[in-house]
Amino acid sequence: MTARPATAATATTHRNRTVRISGALCAAALLTLTAAGCSKKSSDSTSAGADSSSSSCGTVPAAKFNDTAGLVKALGSDYAAAYSGYSGTVQKSAWANWAGKKSGTITVGISESQLVNPYQTLINNALQKYLKAQGYKVVDLVSTNEVTNQISQFNQLITDKVDLIIYQPLAAGFESVVDKAAKAGIPSISVLNNVADANTVNVVPNAFAAGEAQAAALAKSMGGKGTLLGVHGIKGVPIDTDTFKGAKAALAKCSGITLDDSIYTDFSPTTAQTKVQQYLAANPTKTIGGVLEGGPMTTGIISAFQKSSVTVPPVADNGLTKGGVAYWAANESSYKGVGLFNPADGLAQAVVQVAKHMLDGDGVEASDIVINPPLVTSDNLSKFSKSSFKTGDASTITVGDVGQTFAETSYIDGFFGS
Repeated sequence: MTARPATAATATTHRNRTVRISGALCAAALLTLTAAGCSKKSSDSTSAGADSSSSSCGTVPAAKFNDTAGLVKALGSDYAAAYSGYSGTVQKSAWANWAGKKSGTITVGISESQLVNPYQTLINNALQKYLKAQGYKVVDLVSTNEVTNQISQFNQLITDKVDLIIYQPLAAGFESVVDKAAKAGIPSISVLNNVADANTVNVVPNAFAAGEAQAAALAKSMGGKGTLLGVHGIKGVPIDTDTFKGAKAALAKCSGITLDDSIYTDFSPTTAQTKVQQYLAANPTKTIGGVLEGGPMTTGIISAFQKSSVTVPPVADNGLTKGGVAYWAANESSYKGVGLFNPADGLAQAVVQVAKHMLDGDGVEASDIVINPPLVTSDNLSKFSKSSFKTGDASTITVGDVGQTFAETSYIDGFFGS
């Protein structure tokens, strides 16, 4: 890696960075889950959290997370709230002193997993759009849903000597190529799923906190009893795994609710429809009080209930789809849904903002930049609903669609030295 010279000016910059970081602020809507009763707790050097033994069904207590160097603590209590229950380990970034690349042609490589749903397609297109708007050359590689194929593409980007790599890891196993890239002086940014390695920067939504909040909201709508159907994406993918870990943490307070999460769908709304229909046919006497999903498959799930002539229960619209919101708005008097605003274009904007800071040589202290997506309930549904949205449309709602904030610029800026 290319580092800044260890001058007195650099030392002053690092001392001042802590002051700037600790004063950074983020919008309350982004960092709290008040609709589900989440409380703010700041972390110590290793974790944040509180005893939740007195919490009742439908509430969301703060959960522990690993902050080994106290980096999140230095950012302030609002930031710590966004990390509640985060599954990764926040480390001091290997790129804190990287000088970046400020001149000449700057090439950014993208390694994306298979585009199996509208969300994947949108995040890939948005990344390219925002990177090119910064004047960067983009090399875009899309793999199959096989880790070995994606790692091969990651290695190709190293061989091509790109200046920075943005990738969406499908599962564990990327540490060796991340380290190989770092040895070649190439930083990497992981999006959606985190990789436990100081040589990469994870820009990820807090799936644990999101799953916990959505499950708590569903538990309330179910009156604390009944069967909650869980619909997974791909087995072992961190964002799916963490969503259900968070959900199970919330449901541990609900002795009257049983979670049946035996369905896997590859994050495909079409596959979700088929699998849920099959489940309903095989369990005709079972009453489903709610559905929790690992990704934006709401339209397929709603369709499965309709085609099975079964009343549609509340579905946690994880990703917030146009079709899901349209159905919710049209049936608001009887349908008490919940959703998560995790827009692909909003996440892409945050990733490109991080990439630009790094390439400008600003320096990033923490290995993990965690964003807590806003929760959508009946109380704020109108902010995320438009009359043009149509039931059955599997497209995810974007920042551009509704003009709502996903990640404040000031929040992202707080992780950097200048």
